[in-house]
Amino acid sequence: MKVELKIEAPGVQVYAYEINEEAKNLLQENANNDFPISGMEIVEEHATVTLISNGIAARDNGCKYTVSINGEEKPFYPALFEWFETEDFKNPDCIKDTIEMSSWPDTVDPEDYVWIPHGESLFKHTPGSEDPIPEGHAVIFEIIPYSSGTLHTSFEVDDDFKLTDLKIITDDPDMNDYDLAWLYYCDVFGSVLDQNEDKPFDEDTIRAVDYKGERHDFNLDFQGGSGWYEAHEKGEDGWYPSFLVNGWLSEG
Repeated sequence: MKVELKIEAPGVQVYAYEINEEAKNLLQENANNDFPISGMEIVEEHATVTLISNGIAARDNGCKYTVSINGEEKPFYPALFEWFETEDFKNPDCIKDTIEMSSWPDTVDPEDYVWIPHGESLFKHTPGSEDPIPEGHAVIFEIIPYSSGTLHTSFEVDDDFKLTDLKIITDDPDMNDYDLAWLYYCDVFGSVLDQNEDKPFDEDTIRAVDYKGERHDFNLDFQGGSGWYEAHEKGEDGWYPSFLVNGWLSEG
């Protein structure tokens, strides 16, 4: 049996391109030669690329949620689930408390909820890795606000499938032992959030869904995107905005 999930909303997609000093030199040479090619072409060819966020957080009043089960569509309802043990997701009292604390109408069928676990890191995703980014490297963030987007994923399920078997995996960039995530969270995220207060965009954006221990990432389609680049370099004293790298990207 096949299940497809769709989440529709405006949002802000963010990618990070990490480049080394050799690639920075290529950018400088390209700029010195009056930009014969686009600076981002050089970046894309030489960078390590990380999807920071697909840009939609689960918000009751900002998203449309649809599930298709064997071709039959209906809405589903994400709800924040406070949990400590895996068994909590089967505990009638925990389920009852979660439904009562959600802001969805009382008329929602309890079988139509999907859980957003709020607890340990099992259902969290931090972009990048725990390996520190070397001194001298630069990171260029590509920030793309969009007016209409759709997160979608599909997968096979067992015959006894229930929506309450699903758990939404959310992004967690607030991790100071992840160099890239921490750079994004401290130096980029706040200003993007301030400029997009009309969208359901936040740090806990939707990344994937878990079904019986298997993770299924969401893909994003969007319309109306117009973005910008923001560069940061790592020096001996830490990160700083790189107006030089931004300048090397500004033409071409």
